Amino acid sequence: MEQALRMLWQKTQEGGARLVQAFGSSPNAVLPSMIEGRPLTEIAPYCFAGTGRLGEAGGLLETVTGDVGGAPPMRRLCREDVLEISLPDSVERIGEYAFYNCKSLTRLWLGKKARQIGSDAFMNTLSLERITLRCHPGEESGLRQMVSQVSKGLEACFWAQEEILALLFYPEYDEAYDEVAPAHLFGRRISGEGFRARQRFADGRLDFAGYDAVFSRACVEESEETLSKMALFRLQYPYALSDGGREAYRGYLKRHMRRLAANLAAKRELSILQFLCRDGLLCGADLAFCVQEAARAGFAEGAASLLREQGRLGQRSRQGRYDFDA
Repeated sequence: MEQALRMLWQKTQEGGARLVQAFGSSPNAVLPSMIEGRPLTEIAPYCFAGTGRLGEAGGLLETVTGDVGGAPPMRRLCREDVLEISLPDSVERIGEYAFYNCKSLTRLWLGKKARQIGSDAFMNTLSLERITLRCHPGEESGLRQMVSQVSKGLEACFWAQEEILALLFYPEYDEAYDEVAPAHLFGRRISGEGFRARQRFADGRLDFAGYDAVFSRACVEESEETLSKMALFRLQYPYALSDGGREAYRGYLKRHMRRLAANLAAKRELSILQFLCRDGLLCGADLAFCVQEAARAGFAEGAASLLREQGRLGQRSRQGRYDFDA
């Protein structure tokens, strides 16, 4: 069934459309690229905030799409009633406080043209886990403006040709201002390497080498869970990953493999465990330990798959031996 949408919007002077409010039959909304022949280029301030600012929006138009008759009742897409939003590639501007208080929003999809991001557009998006850009990792985008507004842990994904080309994790950081007496000045205090990682951009493009360089210092300050996620993402999708960066990530995972493997087995993350086996990171005694952990967690499928990996690695090892008595 096609998603039902009711959109309140305005015409822009440039010939586009500005979305002011949206109502939908599902909390997972895919917004159209065109509204009545005009490209959707702007998301108005407070659009998904649920603050009812229609009085400030002149020249409002209404458009309804989808199967309205057979769809569930439409609710305003805002606050707790929106979980995932996909903005079309045509969107260029996201207004201030556009997603304010969208505390249940977990994922946002958008294109590379969205580079004008209003202040506090993502304030109180407490559940936001991933921003996915539909573009190549080497292209200019508005990612820096977006990640700089979200201080919690956040995944950044580059998606093109129906696959993930790059995936990064930005650690959480804290920012505070301390008063310096008696001058009544305030000093800015930032803790956590997440802030430094968010600065690694050049000319609107993500500086992957700069991001990777943050990892060594992060190993001193960040948690094992955070560091494992950073390393795993970069190894799984190694866009512009240098040999030195690869070895740094691999070295960290090797030193923490048993705990990581046990956590992955408990969460039934079979695809990641298989990747670790294929990459030679999960092997030997660590692999045997992981098989036991999977079985203990009742993860029969994972234990069986890991046993097959164990057998494959053992066979490869035997084939590589020389028989000097032959």
